[in-house]
Amino acid sequence: MRKNFTLLICLIFVGMSSAIHAQVVTNGNDSGEGSLRQEIIDAGAGGTVTFNGAVTTVTISSGDLDIPYDLTITGPATKVTIDANDTSRIFNITGGTVVLNNLTITDGTAVNGGGVYITNANVRMNNCIVSNNVADGATTSSGGGIYNDVGGVLTVNNSQVSSNSANRAGGGIEDNSGAGLGITLLFVRMVSNTTGSTPGNGGALHITGAGDSNITGAELFNNSASAEGGGFWNGTGTMIIDSSRLLSNRASGNNSDQGGGGIYNNGGNLIVRNNTIINSNAANGTSGSGGGILNNNGTLNVSDSFIRSNTAVRAGGGIEENSVAGQLLTLTNVELSTNQTSGNPGNGGGLHISGAGDSNITASLIRGNLASAEGGGLWNGSGVMAILDSRITLNTASGAAPDQGGGGIYNLSGTLDISSSTISQNVANGASGSGGGILNDAGATLNVSDSEISGNTAMRAGGGIEDNSGAGLGVSLMNVMLNDNSTGSSPGNGGGLHVTGAGDISIADGSVTTNTASSEGGGLWNGSGTMNIDGTTIDANTASGAASDQGGGGIYNLSGTVNITNGATITNNIADGAAGSGGGILNDAGATLNVSDSEISGNTAMRAGGGIEDNSGAGLGVSLMNVMLNDNSTGSSPGNGGGLHVTGAGDTSVVLGTVNNNDASSEGGGLWNGSGTMTVDRVTLDGNTASGDALDNGGGAIYNNGGTLIVTQSTLSNNQVDGTSSAGGGIHNGDGGDVTLLRSTVSGNTSNGPGAGLANRGASFDVNASTIAMNTSGSTGGGIAGVTEVTIKNTVVAYNTGTSGTDVFGTVTSNDYNLVQNDDLNIFAAMANDIEGEDPMLDALADNGGPTMTHANQDKSPTYNGGDPADMFNDQRGLPVFDGPRDIGSFESQVTLSIGDFSKTGISSIYPNPTTGKFYVEVGNSVSSKLRMQIVSMTGQLMADFDMSVGRNEINIDGMSTGIYILNISDGNNKISHKLILQ
Repeated sequence: MRKNFTLLICLIFVGMSSAIHAQVVTNGNDSGEGSLRQEIIDAGAGGTVTFNGAVTTVTISSGDLDIPYDLTITGPATKVTIDANDTSRIFNITGGTVVLNNLTITDGTAVNGGGVYITNANVRMNNCIVSNNVADGATTSSGGGIYNDVGGVLTVNNSQVSSNSANRAGGGIEDNSGAGLGITLLFVRMVSNTTGSTPGNGGALHITGAGDSNITGAELFNNSASAEGGGFWNGTGTMIIDSSRLLSNRASGNNSDQGGGGIYNNGGNLIVRNNTIINSNAANGTSGSGGGILNNNGTLNVSDSFIRSNTAVRAGGGIEENSVAGQLLTLTNVELSTNQTSGNPGNGGGLHISGAGDSNITASLIRGNLASAEGGGLWNGSGVMAILDSRITLNTASGAAPDQGGGGIYNLSGTLDISSSTISQNVANGASGSGGGILNDAGATLNVSDSEISGNTAMRAGGGIEDNSGAGLGVSLMNVMLNDNSTGSSPGNGGGLHVTGAGDISIADGSVTTNTASSEGGGLWNGSGTMNIDGTTIDANTASGAASDQGGGGIYNLSGTVNITNGATITNNIADGAAGSGGGILNDAGATLNVSDSEISGNTAMRAGGGIEDNSGAGLGVSLMNVMLNDNSTGSSPGNGGGLHVTGAGDTSVVLGTVNNNDASSEGGGLWNGSGTMTVDRVTLDGNTASGDALDNGGGAIYNNGGTLIVTQSTLSNNQVDGTSSAGGGIHNGDGGDVTLLRSTVSGNTSNGPGAGLANRGASFDVNASTIAMNTSGSTGGGIAGVTEVTIKNTVVAYNTGTSGTDVFGTVTSNDYNLVQNDDLNIFAAMANDIEGEDPMLDALADNGGPTMTHANQDKSPTYNGGDPADMFNDQRGLPVFDGPRDIGSFESQVTLSIGDFSKTGISSIYPNPTTGKFYVEVGNSVSSKLRMQIVSMTGQLMADFDMSVGRNEINIDGMSTGIYILNISDGNNKISHKLILQ
């Protein structure tokens, strides 16, 4: 009997336990037996509450449902609606672990947490709807749908939070859990939640303090906040948004640090990743910022996501970054597209960074964004923005002022580093908008490497890049393709790059091609700073300014210094305005141009300076060192200086290099000098043409228009003036000009008018130690025509052709020691040591050593040792006077006159010469006697002697000092001398 009683007691307790923990709601009443309120009480800690099939709605009218312990409430799959009819909160959860499944929580009202309030509890909500709940306190109410307070942990899964509102913050959800706690949202849809205006933050979700949030697969649509964070508002904790969509949310705060239509991050760590889409959100307050995201002194990291079609009134249509030094924004594989800003002021269509924060943008697409003022795609403040492997394209900035624009990127005063990226088809379309691709403003620095800047457009200046950085700052381009950019017409300068002010520019390698400017600097436009161009290709650019001081198809230099070095090429550029100048380069008033080891060819200008136009002024000018200035041309208005034209008093230095095959419609096929000093040293000027018809036109190689021209160690060959009566196939010296021609060759030039070689109408024309030969005139003065006096000394004038005055015509005055072959008009008054009427016995123009070609003296030429003994300067090739007085002409023979046939047949060659220590002397078979060679220094010291025989003799002079030596070879009766250079 005792055993049966014990069993009965156990069964009773088991039944009671089962009843406590598995409660069933059987009606929709607010209280009483079978009500939800009663079953929560009856279930107790760790219990469960379910609903029978007849219950679809529970109406709450006597206050919230309190849950202080572990509990699970589960509705049917079709959900049960729990409706407070706007009389109270629905759930007040103050402890334990609570799970809510398949519930619709609606029409709740409370100061905080109109639908659900949580503190010191862990709450999980699965397949629930939280809708139409209100946190209605006057100023501090938060969490219209859910308030997760101190100590709370909230997880919402596969649920919807919609149409809730709060006066303060968190229209859908407010989290105030604290550090290390927070919320998790998994596949939650948050729709049409709102906040009031005190202050009105976090339309869908607001996190106060350091609580963390993890959001995956969420969808936010049409949420709004009166101030900040139309969708999400994060505090100082970490918010992770993964694979979510934020669409058409709004934040309406009027201050510049308010907004964040999609997300507002207030000092925390915001991570957006894995195909998250932030689309069509708006910051629509008066100065609202960050249509998609506003990051306020926090850390923002976005990866593998899309930020599209968001809008802001002030700045940051896609993202506003309001950060301080040391903070970092990171965008990796992000599409930031079709975002825009309105007009207050309207900066940073895609991204705007206020302050000194840094940013890294990698493998991203910045496309189709619009800013009303500056930075269509990106706007950087005073920090460092680094862009890598990204594409910035089809963005627009519409600011009307000249310091506004930056269709692709605007850099206020920070450092912008771009590498391996493309900036293309961006536009600065304001009335005076600048920097179609990039605007680098006052105090900023721009560095671009291994990138492309192409197809961009600006109305005012800098189709590709506008730099306004200032002295000591500027732009560095390393291996950049700056191509196909253009400017409008207000005024339209710097198709590729424009520099306003004193910023410095460094361009190394890369290309500047097919850019266009409506006025000046089709490729590049330099202000008052220094532009260094190293090994860059500048090709097929166009400047269309109509005035004579406009143009510069390749480069325009306003008043700064341009240095071009190391194999740079300036080719096929055009200044096509009515009086456009400087097809390749226009160096304007106050500017300096230095070019070395580079090529300027195939360029064209309508007015002057097919290759280069210099308008620098007195004390400034152009320096060309080892430059190929070839195949340039001018149009016909008037058409001067096919290769180079100097307007005014600028000075020019042309050293080494070539000036070949240039064409001028009027004067100066190769070079045209104004009133300054032009120095031409060791240069070949060949095949240039000047086509003016008038007698005072011409100057196939060089035209000197009143300045000072000094030509040394140069060759002017095969140039022509093909106009009807124009003069000076080689050089034409115009009114008031002074010319010095020293140690040079003028050969094979032609003219229809007088002076195929040289023509003078100027103040003075002095020729010394030069050769004027084989020139042909269709008129008088085949060699020299002196309307005003030409003086010659140590000079050969021979083999020239003309209708009369074959070699000399007009006033040609001797300073002695000349050879004039044909004075058919008897106008040359010979001095005591002049030679007239003899053949100078010159070889054809050839490479006889030295930098330029010369006519060598043949054996037994009367020019040998016929020059002034007092003139001991080197010859055109740079070789010293040899064996007595100098030879007449530009060529100084380095062997003595032969005796008999010894020199012709005895020594066939000496090689290599120059040598580094070992050389060979070939002795012909015709030599039967013994030969002896002595090596003598230039001071007359015997250094060595050798016996030689027929055949090849090897001579080793290792150990002797480098320099020039004389080889004296004799057979006892005859002697011949050669020069040997030991390097």
